[in-house]
Amino acid sequence: MSEKTEKPGQADWVAKAAAGRSLDAQIAAVREQGNHGAPSLLRAMALGANGVGRPAVAARNALVFGCYRPFSTPYIVRDAVALLTRLGVDFTWLEKEYCCGLPLLHQAGRERSDEVMDVARESVRANRDMAGEKGADTLVYCCAGCAHAAKGALPDEAPRHAYLLDTLLDALVGRPLRLAPRRVAYFEGCHTSYRKPFPASGLDWPRYRAFLDGVAGLTVQDVAGNLCCKVAAEKIVAWVASQGLDTLVCACSGCNVALRQAGAGRIRVMSYPELLVEAVGEV
Repeated sequence: MSEKTEKPGQADWVAKAAAGRSLDAQIAAVREQGNHGAPSLLRAMALGANGVGRPAVAARNALVFGCYRPFSTPYIVRDAVALLTRLGVDFTWLEKEYCCGLPLLHQAGRERSDEVMDVARESVRANRDMAGEKGADTLVYCCAGCAHAAKGALPDEAPRHAYLLDTLLDALVGRPLRLAPRRVAYFEGCHTSYRKPFPASGLDWPRYRAFLDGVAGLTVQDVAGNLCCKVAAEKIVAWVASQGLDTLVCACSGCNVALRQAGAGRIRVMSYPELLVEAVGEV
């Protein structure tokens, strides 16, 4: 069986997480442990280290962290739990969750894409069923890629699968938000990771951008050009600095990793939930 090799810069994170294991070994790991990369014990340890306590026995919303968020962007996990709690959103989370399949699809190649897509559907259904056992009718994903993949894998159930920002903004409707006056750059995300395997599904990116215009004290300048964080993170950071701005806000959970690395010591890179934590705190 041949396996697809990703172009340089496109999915290095997949290769690192897989630790050199074959696609078949990763599929087996997903079916046994849920995660194609880290063992379930490490996931539990990472969540505990970031203050995520025991999940509620039942709730209307089930928070899905994703394979990568507890490890590569733990601040998003912390902010998600803190915001949902403060805003009074009824939520729980899954003690075990299954990989959405997106990292596997990056490796599948044309020959195995249908097979791996079946694995993705199997995983999303498993998460959905476990959430249902807790009384949850909505799965809330901390990872934009996971949300996109879940909607794409089960399009007839798309409304049941929400990106974290959807749930947070719903909870903030009608609530005034304020920040000390500041100008920030805004990067929506490049969406290259999930657009090809799931071209028919999408998230409400226009809503996420428009919402920021209603935050008192905040002036937003959009990052110019169709740039990708995987191959042009340095260009994005340089553009922000060239505009005299010292803060970049990113709505895509995955893009945060490369942008924070590129911006270290030069600009502040904030996730969207991080900005909301500050705005809610100043009301």
